[in-house]
Amino acid sequence: MGQAIVDSAGQQTVRRTSPSSAWGDGAAWDREYAHVHAIPSSLRLAPSRAFTRLESAFGDVAGKRVLDLGAGTGRHSIHASSLGARVHAIDSSDVACQLHRARATARNLTARIELGTVDEHNLPDGEYDLIIDSYVSCHILSTDGRRRFLDALMSRLAPGGRLYTAGMGTLDSFYRRHMVSDGPEAIAVDPVNGIAKLLQPGDTARRDDRELARVVSSWTERFVEAVGGIAEQREVHAAVLTR
Repeated sequence: MGQAIVDSAGQQTVRRTSPSSAWGDGAAWDREYAHVHAIPSSLRLAPSRAFTRLESAFGDVAGKRVLDLGAGTGRHSIHASSLGARVHAIDSSDVACQLHRARATARNLTARIELGTVDEHNLPDGEYDLIIDSYVSCHILSTDGRRRFLDALMSRLAPGGRLYTAGMGTLDSFYRRHMVSDGPEAIAVDPVNGIAKLLQPGDTARRDDRELARVVSSWTERFVEAVGGIAEQREVHAAVLTR
């Protein structure tokens, strides 16, 4: 990724530019959910593999308050609602929110589904027993920024509450081919939807988790998944944290 520059001698060079974040970019996410579907999970109904693997660390969510940030079309929110949780779901895509509401209605489930954007300075009021960050904070394109956001989320946990966080690893074969950052951060841009993600090496993810909070459970998952018709080796780092 870069910008073509022509100097006074007529020579063309390419200057590397930093990718822009899709954080809060409702238009970009509307395109993804309505038309592009570049992300394999965009319209998926089942909870993610990592979420299912670590779900036992959440405890019983019946009657508990759950905050699902970047909820998309609701695959985790609807699952939590079906278990009796009181869900507050937020996403910056109007298309995703509409699909989420339709899915919840079809299953006679009730959830507060809100169109909006949050950041470390603008979080919902109140405390939650479970906060879900499933491939969301990885769209903050700096390690420090992501840590600050997760630290802010920890401040919204009720006593004994849990924060679930998951992101992509640097050994993911699809994103490794689309790395664009020359700096200290590992950033990749999906060539189909133009959305950038911060990737993390396993040791960095584990270090950040330990420094942020007490780790209840963690898992690095590697599996093969088709992306654009090509079998890719995916890598996911996920953890459940508590204060």
